[in-house]
Amino acid sequence: MNNKLNKTIILIIFSALCWTNSLHSQRIAAGGWHSLAICTDSTVKAFGENATGELGDGTYTDKNTPVSVKKLSGIIAVSAGGDQLEAHSMALKSDGTVWTWGSNLYGGLGDGTNNSTTEPVQTLLISDVVSISAGGWHSSALKKDSSVWVWGWNSDGQIGDGTTVDRTLPTKVNGLTGIKQIAAGTYHMLALKSDGTVWAWGNNDNGQIGDSSTTDRNTPVKVKGLSNVVRISAGRFFSLAIKSDGTVWTWGENQYGQLGNGNLGSSSVPVQVSGLTGIISATAATGAFHCIAIKDDNTVWAWGRNTYGNLGDGTVNNSSIPVKMSGVSNVAGVAAGTNFTLLYKTDGTFWACGRNASGQLGDGSVLQRNSVVQSTGVCSIVNPVDLEDLFKNKTNLVFAYPNPVQSILNIQAESMATIEIMSLNGQILLSQKIDEFNNSIDLEAFNAGYYLVKMSTDSGVYYMKIQKY
Repeated sequence: MNNKLNKTIILIIFSALCWTNSLHSQRIAAGGWHSLAICTDSTVKAFGENATGELGDGTYTDKNTPVSVKKLSGIIAVSAGGDQLEAHSMALKSDGTVWTWGSNLYGGLGDGTNNSTTEPVQTLLISDVVSISAGGWHSSALKKDSSVWVWGWNSDGQIGDGTTVDRTLPTKVNGLTGIKQIAAGTYHMLALKSDGTVWAWGNNDNGQIGDSSTTDRNTPVKVKGLSNVVRISAGRFFSLAIKSDGTVWTWGENQYGQLGNGNLGSSSVPVQVSGLTGIISATAATGAFHCIAIKDDNTVWAWGRNTYGNLGDGTVNNSSIPVKMSGVSNVAGVAAGTNFTLLYKTDGTFWACGRNASGQLGDGSVLQRNSVVQSTGVCSIVNPVDLEDLFKNKTNLVFAYPNPVQSILNIQAESMATIEIMSLNGQILLSQKIDEFNNSIDLEAFNAGYYLVKMSTDSGVYYMKIQKY
């Protein structure tokens, strides 16, 4: 194979991996009034409200510039919960363990107690986790075997175990199989199956379950009229889904126009967001009362409540249809909280707009921002690493983990394989054969950054993008 063709194939693989990354990895997170960000060294910074220790720095003092969350490293995803007071935070390590801190009034930390903490503690009973999502006062995790686990407040049935009893330990949601994504709203839960259908449970006062009723559900029910869904997100009293054709659908409360369909009427079944197509990268976020989505032309669009300028269009006017966010481009990821919006660009810079009374924009002030401004004090944030990379080849014969990796990369293979570590331009940096007795590669001497792993077996050739930190 000639060098030019080889580089072309590498580029195609890299592009495909980047597309998958945007679906799963949560490098920034917005809670009720606080924010989280993962730095390039896989540590976590936090800023904003800290009334219940949700910043994880050992204090209860609000911060308008980033502080380091204690005792965390090797983090590949974050999620922020709470709605105003009693907030908590979550982090997922590359080894598949979950760590939580902040309010534990209803057991949302999952450590078997109701004791809040200003520093991270490990959530008990779960491992091999590939995705996390924090609700108002409950938490959730998706394991590599596609099972869903929820814990914390359960007054509305959001645990999904058929009861309304709070749980201080992770509890498996029965009756769900083939789940590939989860999303926790303030009082409800969503799950996306591999067949493109969406399932929901918990509070349904405004129709956010999407089953054409307003009856709470303590076990999962199928959202009506939705198929070919590739992405889900949950707000306070509403839900969002992106279909494979790039259209966006919403259901539930619509007091501020957060359904984006041109009116203020709530809906207990999905309705299409007006005039918004081309969300091919499936990148979107829901706050308490607003939504953000990135189109394939890299423009950013927002709709819903805008009292605090969180739509980023320079006004404080609510909008029931998507409006273009001004002055932003090259956006890699977005997050939405209670009346504020966070985003980061492909160059790692962090930007924000909206409510800032607790310092949740991280720009060193408590000033409201009606347009997106850069928060220069926030660490550089790298493009996402696919959380499913840990287990994405589980149906194949070989895969590599952990990812990100600090030193030792483990290879799981059912037969002998040749492993090549390559730079992103296709240069082979290391080649090694592995088998069941010799199945690890030492990357200690490699510089921090991104690499391709080519894994060749008798059954085929598999590629992964990994991050070395």
